[in-house]
Amino acid sequence: MTREQEIALDWEEEKIDDPAHFLLHQGMRGIFEAEEMIEGDCIIIPKWELTIRPHVAKWTDQTVMLQFQVSSPKWERDIFETTAGIGSNLKNAFGTAIGGFAFSLMEGIASMEQDRNPETLHTTYGDTVHHWKAYKSNIVGLGESSPEMEESPYWETLKDEIAKRIGDQKLCYIKIYAAKHGDDITGECRINDISSPELGQMVADIASKWQVEGFASQKQFIFLLQSDDTYTPYPYQPEQIEDATHTAVRLFMECDTQEKYDSFPDLLAERLQDADLAQELYAFLPEICAEHAFDMLTYNEEMLLYRGDESFSVYRNQFSSYFMISSALFEGFRTGEFDDDIYKQYISVSSIYNVICQAKEQGADLVKDGGVLTLSYGMSEQYRFR
Repeated sequence: MTREQEIALDWEEEKIDDPAHFLLHQGMRGIFEAEEMIEGDCIIIPKWELTIRPHVAKWTDQTVMLQFQVSSPKWERDIFETTAGIGSNLKNAFGTAIGGFAFSLMEGIASMEQDRNPETLHTTYGDTVHHWKAYKSNIVGLGESSPEMEESPYWETLKDEIAKRIGDQKLCYIKIYAAKHGDDITGECRINDISSPELGQMVADIASKWQVEGFASQKQFIFLLQSDDTYTPYPYQPEQIEDATHTAVRLFMECDTQEKYDSFPDLLAERLQDADLAQELYAFLPEICAEHAFDMLTYNEEMLLYRGDESFSVYRNQFSSYFMISSALFEGFRTGEFDDDIYKQYISVSSIYNVICQAKEQGADLVKDGGVLTLSYGMSEQYRFR
């Protein structure tokens, strides 16, 4: 009898009274390609400097939903993954969910840690070239299958578009999910857990060609590890960006004259002692508020950034600060640190609002009828892409 058969037999004979304990102490033991150990409520893989925090989010007698937080001091971000399992009993459901985690995300991490079959990728962010190694996980499927699903070319189809959306990070992870159930087709591509609708549509186009009658799905992870030769660590942690965002909002609300508003960027740069971050806060905050307010409009993922006389094609994912600024802003609104007046004031100075007003003067109602906008930002000649 193989070890896998022994484990399966043990699972069949054991009733799960404590799902969290079962997941940590039995369900995830021995499934990795390196030795693991348990510390508190975490699984540690010392060889890879990896910490896994598993959590049982929901369960019934035949279903389970698991959540995983994977972290390493070698990365500048944590990885989050959710998997679900359905079975004839809870033990079978656990097996499906754990297998989905182990043979997709963790298999991809194992490939990266062992430098197994990497592909090279070169990207450009602003005026800087970055070099990467790309590692692909297995493609894990659920439900029905058909011959054409065996050759689903996700990386080959998406890699050029993914490359456009990568900035200067040590690690980028891409999650691809495709599903089809009759005429209902789902395609999703997330870069560092941020969804790209345009790439998601490309994934959906692949799934639309599957010849299946019932439900079918596939999931794959891609890990991009940047060369130390081209990587420059970002100088701030999320809590520092949160502090900078609060400083920017407070200074903005003190601009009760046009003269003060005109001098605001220089004052913010002086206060933060960082002209690049000050320019990003000055440019991003009004558009973040306006995009949230006018969500009936469609915003192209590709944006334009002007640096003096130069123009660059950029994406939100490329800015190290963008989503930290956005999170800090809306957390401030959620906690009551910022009020509706701040929200309205930022909207009033946004380029989005300006375009809406100009269109209305010309007889077009973008708020009512919708529209597609491409955002642009103006920076100084000294601005550095980070």
